[in-house]
Amino acid sequence: MLIINQKRKFLYQPAPLSSIILWSWTFCVLFLSLILGLELSAKLQWVAYALGAVFLILTWAQIHFRHIYLDHGSIRVSRVINHNWVNIKLKDVQEVTVSKYRLGFIYGGKIYQFLMPLNSTIELSNIISETQKGIVK
Repeated sequence: MLIINQKRKFLYQPAPLSSIILWSWTFCVLFLSLILGLELSAKLQWVAYALGAVFLILTWAQIHFRHIYLDHGSIRVSRVINHNWVNIKLKDVQEVTVSKYRLGFIYGGKIYQFLMPLNSTIELSNIISETQKGIVK
């Protein structure tokens, strides 16, 4: 058995429907900011600027805080609010499904789906399959 302990970090977005809902709310803040900026007088422009800043912070947080950390044969998935959402042992992962930009699997009776870049999807699915065969990278 070849054991190489490698720490890796992957960016992801949640399952497709959750992603659509979360990003829709984020863009609602942007559009509200634009509407208020066009409709309000010069005295209340700070409201539009504040909502624009909230949009930028939400966008940054949704991209920056969603990571999958691979370390010592386990995966730790972090979300925007909860940075230790779930810890997954790679050897216990079942039914890995891979499509072009989506990685899905079953762990502990729950279905997890992640939207990821193509190279991350391929690399993480290969690591999971190698771990299940007894080779840990």
